[in-house]
Parts: sequence; C-alpha cells; structure tokens
Amino acid sequence: MNEEIKLEGDAEAQSNRHSKKTYLSFSMYQLSWTIIVSTYNLFLFYYYHTVIGLEAWVIFLATVFTTIWASLNDPLIGYLTDRNFKWTRRWGRRFPWIVLGALPFCFSIILIFSAPDASINPWPAFFWFIFSQFIFELFITLADVNIGMLRVDKFRTEKERRIYSGYFGPLDMIAQVFGMTIPPLLIIPALGSSSYTLMAILVAVIAFIFTLLFIPSAREDKIIIDRYFSRDYERISFFKGLGAVLKQKSFLGFWIIYSTFLIATTIMTAMIPYLATFLLQVGPDIITVLFAIFLTGALISVPVWLKLLKKFNNNKKVYTMGGFILSGTLIPVSLFIGIIDVAIYMFIVGFAMGSIWAIGIPVIQANVQDDFVVRTGKNQKGVLVGVGALLSIFTAFIDELVIAIVYGITGFHGGIKDYTELVATVANVDLVLWGIRFLLGIIPMLIMLIGTIIFWRIYPLTQDKVLANKAKLKELGF
Repeated sequence: MNEEIKLEGDAEAQSNRHSKKTYLSFSMYQLSWTIIVSTYNLFLFYYYHTVIGLEAWVIFLATVFTTIWASLNDPLIGYLTDRNFKWTRRWGRRFPWIVLGALPFCFSIILIFSAPDASINPWPAFFWFIFSQFIFELFITLADVNIGMLRVDKFRTEKERRIYSGYFGPLDMIAQVFGMTIPPLLIIPALGSSSYTLMAILVAVIAFIFTLLFIPSAREDKIIIDRYFSRDYERISFFKGLGAVLKQKSFLGFWIIYSTFLIATTIMTAMIPYLATFLLQVGPDIITVLFAIFLTGALISVPVWLKLLKKFNNNKKVYTMGGFILSGTLIPVSLFIGIIDVAIYMFIVGFAMGSIWAIGIPVIQANVQDDFVVRTGKNQKGVLVGVGALLSIFTAFIDELVIAIVYGITGFHGGIKDYTELVATVANVDLVLWGIRFLLGIIPMLIMLIGTIIFWRIYPLTQDKVLANKAKLKELGF
C-alpha cells in the first residue's frame, strides 16, 4: 500500500500544467509586495523615531494597537472570503478579493510616510501612525490571504511548486534590490520628512505597475473553480478550524520558524539606517551599497539552495539547514570594525538568507496547507491563514518591543537625527552604539536560532508524508 502511494505520489509530483508566462506573471505580486514591505521595514521605525520625533516606547505602543487590529482583521477576512459567492463560477473565489486588495495596497504606503511632526506635540503623529497602519493592514490582508490560498490551489504538485520557487526566489530578491537600494537614494536629509513622502510615492507607482502585470495570472481557471464545487460545501466553523490548526504540528513548526525569521530580519533591517547614520557616520546612500552587496549574496545563493533541495529531495532538511546557517552568519554583524568587513558580513548573511526566501513560502508553506486539507477533508485554507494571523498577535510587535527596550536601557531618545546631535544630548554614547550593534546581529541571531531549533524538533512532514498527502488530495478531488 505504501509503495502504491509512493508511486502515485511520484507521478503526481512530476506533473506540470502551467506555462512559464504564468509562473512569471504570478511571481510579479512578490515584486510589488516586497518593494513596499522592504521600504516599510527599512524606514518605518527610523522615520517615526528620528525624523518625526516619536519616542521608541510611543512607537511600540502604537504598534500594539495596530497589531491587535491586524490580528482580528486577518482571520476575519480569511473566514469571510473562504466561500463560494454568486460570482464564483464566473470570476473565481479569490480573484475579486485580490483585485480589491492588491491595487489600493500599493498606494497605502504613501499615508504611512506622510506623518505630522511630533517635536511639539507627539499625539497627532501617534494617531496618524495608527490610522495609516489600519489602512495598510486592511488592504495587504485582503490581498495576501487570498493570494496565499490561490497559490496552493494553482500550483498543486511538487514540480509546479519547485518551478514556481525558481521564479519566486530571484524575483523576490530583485524586489529587495528595488525596495532597499532605490529608496535610500531618494532621501535628502535637508528636505526632512518631505523626502520620505516623495520616496513613498515612487515606491507606490513601481509596485502598482508590477501588480498590473500580476493580475492576469490571478484569474482562476475552470479546473481550479471546479474544485471549489467538487464536494458539497460545508463550512468549517472558526472555532472548529482553530482547534484543528492548533493540533497541526506542521503548521506550528512552520509558523514558529517563519515568525522568528520575520522578527529577526525586521529588527536587523530597521537598524541599517542607524548603522549608516550613527555607527559609520555616512550618508543614506551607503545603505544602497550595503543592501546591494547583501542581495547579491542572496541572488547567487538561490540556485545553490534549489540544487540542494533537488539533491536531498527533503524539504524539511534543507530548510532546517538554512535556518542554522543563517543564525550563525548573524553573529559577526555585531562585531564589525569598518565598512569593508560589514560589507563582507552582509554578503554572507544574504547568501544564507536565500534558503528561507527560496524554500519557505513556495514549498514549506504549501506543504503545510496541503496537510491541513488532508487532515480536515475540507479545501478551506482560509481558516489556516486566519489562525496564523491571529497567533501573530503574540509576535508581530516583538521587534518594536525589543528595539524600545534596548533604546530605553541605552538612553537613545527620539528626534536625534545624527551622530553630532547624539554626542551633544546623550550621556553614554558608546552604550547607545553598542545597543545598535546588538540589534544588528546578536539579538536577531538568538531569535532565529530559537525558531530553527523548534522547527527541527516538531515539524513532522517528511518527504514520504508530503507525497502521501498529494495522493490523498487527489483522492479527495482537491
């Protein structure tokens, strides 16, 4: 029996029904998403802390409110949209929601970087932060939840998912190039906050163009739509779905390692402007150079990681290997001496991080969603995505909390715009600088290492189990 499943799974794993144009077009959303989110992660904390003048603890407090909203918003949208409507036969289950969310999402970044000055009164900027984040989270969730579920329905086999990862990974990194190298070039310190607004407008236009290129591949074809009607539709209640998800070790393992990866990289990314301004004492253009080096390492690594994935034919093993290697490469980043060695360390970190980008979402997450469908017998992955978002309430503001704690301990106040002002206003400058160093490498390393160990210990999807799930999905008509 096991041999029959394996043979059927092997045959299913090699099937592919999409053109190269479809893979390329569907990957374009990752360009839009990454350009916006990279800009957001790179400058959000720095912008509100040093340019607008909010204290770190105020930014953290605002993030708590926006995280609560996001954690309610995500499962609600996932649950409400994961059903057949009267237009589903014609337009698909996901496509209308994707269009409604993805296009406005591109321009929501402009609101975030148009905040009022907080030097006299911090509260208008505080509430602006919350309001703009609410809008941003609404549209990104509407798009991401439905695109995430469509991705799994569209690319069903292991071969399709690995082909897709070959487009997804490099394009994601190209987007990182745009998102992390172009915006810093637009920053003119003399113009103050206006530079950031102009930067956001340009980013929004670029993202909108890539989203338009993505839209054609977001249409579900007849095969996908028929799957939505392949069985009598019986909705899973949210609480029943919550219980099913929390019992699923594959989901918990992936959610933990990916959450720690996001926390670690968000902290590290947020520190890069501080690295340039306060440690290296150079202009924002050096950010472009450092990220170009970092992303060069990442781009070079993608075919290497995909080759390892093909060689070992073991998704869990290669993903775990990447997590441990990435953790180790983060340590030297805190201990650099000058710009040359920090550039070398950035290249090495980028090479290691390619494993998470190339394998995590395209392969591991898709396997987890398949596992959920097999366990429940229902092709309703919105509950899975929604519960993951709900659990994120416990992790989504950890990066801001960690930064606020470190800055509070070291005495790094809001509104300090450069090294000269830091020396003039802070009692222990070296303590502040070491705080930035620890946030650049050691602290992200500890967070990533914890997530990787937990994933290694509890994630249950061996390659045989992945193939068995594929066979079961075929049997269920999904």
